[in-house]
Amino acid sequence: MSRATSTVSTLVIFVLAINLRPAVTSLGAALPDISVAGNLVGAVLVALPLWAIGLGGWATPWLCSRVGPHRTVSVALVGLVLSLAGRVLGGPVELLAGTALACLSIAVLGTMLPLLAQGSAAFTFGLGFGSTAGALVTPTAVMSSSWRVALGVWATTALVAQQVWQRTPGEFGSPRAATGAPPATALTIHFGLISTVTFLVMGWLPGILRDAGVPPTTAGACLALSMAMGLPMMWLVPGWTRRWRNQTLLVVALATPNVIGVTGLLLAPAAAPWLWAAATGTGMGALAFVLTTVSLRCKDSSLSLSAVVQGFGYLIAGFGVLACGWLHTSTGTWQTPLLLVLAVLLGQILSGHAAVSRRTTAPLVAPPLSLPRQGDAPEVGV
Repeated sequence: MSRATSTVSTLVIFVLAINLRPAVTSLGAALPDISVAGNLVGAVLVALPLWAIGLGGWATPWLCSRVGPHRTVSVALVGLVLSLAGRVLGGPVELLAGTALACLSIAVLGTMLPLLAQGSAAFTFGLGFGSTAGALVTPTAVMSSSWRVALGVWATTALVAQQVWQRTPGEFGSPRAATGAPPATALTIHFGLISTVTFLVMGWLPGILRDAGVPPTTAGACLALSMAMGLPMMWLVPGWTRRWRNQTLLVVALATPNVIGVTGLLLAPAAAPWLWAAATGTGMGALAFVLTTVSLRCKDSSLSLSAVVQGFGYLIAGFGVLACGWLHTSTGTWQTPLLLVLAVLLGQILSGHAAVSRRTTAPLVAPPLSLPRQGDAPEVGV
């Protein structure tokens, strides 16, 4: 593969991956300013993405078998463009329906990308970049214009990705269905627990700090620092995942920053908010690890592996987020929810050890998805 071809492949994956999170992080950043979102609608909007992404992951193999891999990605991108633009054109019904459709589209795209990326750091870095951009750019857009413009502008990012993908030539062979369900229970639990912690950090960090007496502007800046610290980890961890011999040690190393950050938020949140924010951001490298692991295993497995891990994993995360939210509401403090997060992190380490130490027999399937090498046509998968 030539250097030029590798660069194009990386850029295609990166452009696609950018669209996996802004629909969610932009919504959280703008939620206090959304006039049509009352308390009930706001609560549903926080939990809805996890459920919708989980359900959409299950539907991806069915869609892929009927329209083919290339068209499946195209359908997901078109759905994302329409839903992000449509959800800002009406009231709460349109907002909820558009968010649900956007997350279903994200689920399909996110399930397909591990097969296309095959361990490329462009996948995880693009996801982290999109998460950060959605959280940081949206508040500025709200202040300079309105919440409708701030949310609707992300439809243009999806449109750019759709145009890039349409101009990426290639004929795909659909992967055959696996002869049996991939034995990925531990990996699925690991993904679900990591996603629980990730979504809780993104949604709760400013509130925890503000309730501890940290000024709102500082709390918002700490969230920005946390997201920024996650970016280099999303780029570096895929390489570590491929090279480290002791994968259990890597699992522990990636969970440790979150343990430090959550413990600090539990015991003395206002004492060193910048340190706790930096630690929780660094801990997001665990998400890059599990996504890279799924991507690498998809080289020898079917689309069902990615669908099972992400589908069930996000449903697990949904239950975790709801449980922590219920504890905060019922107790009126953050202590009990943060203790539960520490328990989740322990489960993350144990499930990660089980996922990387157990050898599983991959079912017989077709080769991983890739673009053909025809002249200068770009190849997806680096």
